[in-house]
Amino acid sequence: MVIDVVATGSARQLGQAEHRDTLKARNSQFETGQTIAVRVRRSEGGVATCSVPYRKRMRVLDALNWIAENAATDLAHRWFCGSKMCGSCAVRMNGREVLACWEAVESDMAIEPLRNLPVIRDLVVDRAPFDRKVEMLEPWIERTAAYTGFPEPLNHKEMKNASRALDCIGCMCCYSACPVIGLGDLTNFAGPAPLVQFGQTALDPRNDPAKVARSLAQTDIFNCVSCYKCEEVCPASIPIVSQVIEPLKAKAAALVPGMAKHSQALSTVVAARGIVDPTELVFRVRGLATLRDLPRALQLLVRGKIDPIKTLFNRRTKASAAAARILRQKQQERA
Repeated sequence: MVIDVVATGSARQLGQAEHRDTLKARNSQFETGQTIAVRVRRSEGGVATCSVPYRKRMRVLDALNWIAENAATDLAHRWFCGSKMCGSCAVRMNGREVLACWEAVESDMAIEPLRNLPVIRDLVVDRAPFDRKVEMLEPWIERTAAYTGFPEPLNHKEMKNASRALDCIGCMCCYSACPVIGLGDLTNFAGPAPLVQFGQTALDPRNDPAKVARSLAQTDIFNCVSCYKCEEVCPASIPIVSQVIEPLKAKAAALVPGMAKHSQALSTVVAARGIVDPTELVFRVRGLATLRDLPRALQLLVRGKIDPIKTLFNRRTKASAAAARILRQKQQERA
């Protein structure tokens, strides 16, 4: 199977050509029969260490299959299509999330299961937490108006974000890479993978806003820190943050304003002052709770994170008018 393709769109793929890290370049480093060192984490707590003979255009999946057939015959790993369609073969290889069927081997590989999901056995993870979250978000369309007939008039501007979300193959790479998911109940963030599934219909203009608002209220979407780790590992090159999560945040701000307290406060401060005033931002978000946590407030003051004097004297820059105009324009575009 030929897997030498030009990779575009994903942040992880930037610089691959310059660093000779494309699939073609990586495969050209080996000769048939050359030994590849592979370490696979086992669910019993140990590591299976194997020397795998290289063959032309070898993928991580080929190495795993060789190990399962020749070295560790009880090794458990998932795969189905072998052609970047089903997403079932996702694993972590050398610390990054990859599709085993589409990733070229490296000379020394440490392979482990995806993070943030229970391990059933070896490299096989339990997808039930993801499935429950998707079900909770009700990712289907409920119409407020009767179906207008076929074909239905929908333009690119209305559907561009929802259509990108439809490229998802459900591999869970983004869910594993998300650092916020790893915080568990501390944030209750739904995670990028469920939000992409949800975005397929939530970003569709035909969906009932009341239903979308009801689901958005369960996502804790503003706990996303926009680190772009999800986009970095997405094998389908979906702009998860910029074209799914950020538009969903905008919908949440419009439909469930209480969820967007921090972002709305930030916009208000920037529009009024032309800069981010940390002191005013803290008071707008936390209110009187700021005064009840004086040790924390003093710590911020000592470290120079806040400056109440500048805030009291209404610090404002020449950029305030331009900032207010830009933010107002963006708000009108979203409306």
